[in-house]
Amino acid sequence: MHGGEAAPPLRLGVEIGYDDGNVGAWLLDVPGAFGWARNRDAAVSQSASVAGWWRDWLERHGDTWPLGAVGPTEVVEEVAASVLEEGYERNATFSHDRRPVTIDDLEPALRRLEYARIDLLAIVDRLGMIERAGTERSADEVLRHLATAEVWLGSRLDPGARFPGRTDEPDAPALLASSRAWAIDNLRRLHAASGAGTIAPERTDGRGETWTLAKVIRRYVYHSVDHLRELERRLALADRRAERLRLGTGRLTDVAPLVRLLRSVGWDRRTRDAERLARAIDGSRAVVGLWDGDELVAVARELGDGEFNALISMVVVDPRWQGLGLATRLIETLMGDRPGVRFMLNAAPGLDGYYARFGFERDTSAMVRPRRA
Repeated sequence: MHGGEAAPPLRLGVEIGYDDGNVGAWLLDVPGAFGWARNRDAAVSQSASVAGWWRDWLERHGDTWPLGAVGPTEVVEEVAASVLEEGYERNATFSHDRRPVTIDDLEPALRRLEYARIDLLAIVDRLGMIERAGTERSADEVLRHLATAEVWLGSRLDPGARFPGRTDEPDAPALLASSRAWAIDNLRRLHAASGAGTIAPERTDGRGETWTLAKVIRRYVYHSVDHLRELERRLALADRRAERLRLGTGRLTDVAPLVRLLRSVGWDRRTRDAERLARAIDGSRAVVGLWDGDELVAVARELGDGEFNALISMVVVDPRWQGLGLATRLIETLMGDRPGVRFMLNAAPGLDGYYARFGFERDTSAMVRPRRA
């Protein structure tokens, strides 16, 4: 792929104070797509990776990513969450949440709810055999939490909505199946009622939180996918999956695995010209990668003379493998035991603390000519 027009920006709604003081970043044009971090810069900068995970997840389910190439991020709105005295958190309602919901908005969201349920059920049996750490919920407890939250969400816009099943159903997968089926039917009913004008377009609940149909849909999808990703990471940690990856230190003779990896984190701009990417990799002093079979899941490279100065560049980890220590392993492999080398890198916003553990610090003497193409 060569050239092409620049991709449109990822439009973000930033939620300050999300979940006990964190910062959330919502991809406004993909309801439910969400990432969070301890600070605003990190939350915004990781949004391309969130988009990459979502695109890959949808494609694995035979669905279509709606935004095309992943472009730069653009914060279009910031809204703070608020916390009541008893600790209850009222989450943000964005201007985007007040738009009319079309059938083309609704049906993709309902499909994504079903994908998440399928994926959750595929891993709960395996999680049931794994010892929990600390206060972690069991797999069954997560499914029950999802089900009861869906019943609650279903009444945010219409307080008269009632789940007809048993919330004390002993079979957790069966409970989630019934709550999810009801949620989908209820969302379709709410959509029809909002179009007919028989339900208020906006409602403030008893705790002062504002709800719209778009916000209810966004929260439904986010909640299910968020717990899916949580359980996938727990399973990967328990399986010690990262330890089974193969470390490769040789040259990449084929950049196709790297193109896939870069797309997984939304670095689409780097993949537009495969020949240019291949030349960039060939110009590296060293390239290290971690492989799951024939799939490259993490990579980092070094530029420079290797004796006095070195630049660590392109530290990339597939979102499905993030949080498992892969970036640390790659950086430590590249740096080795070379105290006489001045190492440099360009840190993504909000990640100063992470790179400080390797000895990196801010240097005010550096000058950079930005890339112009």
